[in-house]
Amino acid sequence: KGCGFCSGVCTEGNEDGPFGDGYCPEDSEWEYEKCQDSMYGYLSVFFMVAYLLAFGIAMGPLPWTINSEIYPLEHRSLAVSFSTATNWIGNFVVSATFLTISSPSAFTRYGAFWLYGGIALLGLGWLFFALPETKGLSLEEIEALFRRPGDNTMTSGMSSAQRELMAKFTVAAGGH
Repeated sequence: KGCGFCSGVCTEGNEDGPFGDGYCPEDSEWEYEKCQDSMYGYLSVFFMVAYLLAFGIAMGPLPWTINSEIYPLEHRSLAVSFSTATNWIGNFVVSATFLTISSPSAFTRYGAFWLYGGIALLGLGWLFFALPETKGLSLEEIEALFRRPGDNTMTSGMSSAQRELMAKFTVAAGGH
């Protein structure tokens, strides 16, 4: 048994062509033994593992850390659950659409990665300008950063008894 490329897909075959009908369109070229073991396959696995390690150590935890800081305390649990759901819906959309988008009849594999990479770069650009630095700030200062003009914190979702209790715990914990 051998393998080769037909229309950008590695499939089993021999010198005469791929095994089975329908694997190779009439107008495409059969390239035998072009997908044998090479160092490029091992390099791609190495760089994928290196990416996963670097992402898990550096960028991976950031959304969860930022989510735990930016929402007001009385809305934090609901807001973090919405953020988590949005994250998983985005993961589902990418995994559900990748095979369709990466097909030769759509964007191809290269086009799919360029599309997702372009969307990621647009998001990075937006975050760079829209997300303020929160390093060294208390949770109250971070909450003030995200408060919009006209937000009335006295009539938020907490009752007056809850606000008094929150103020008592904040002072007891050394807050303002």
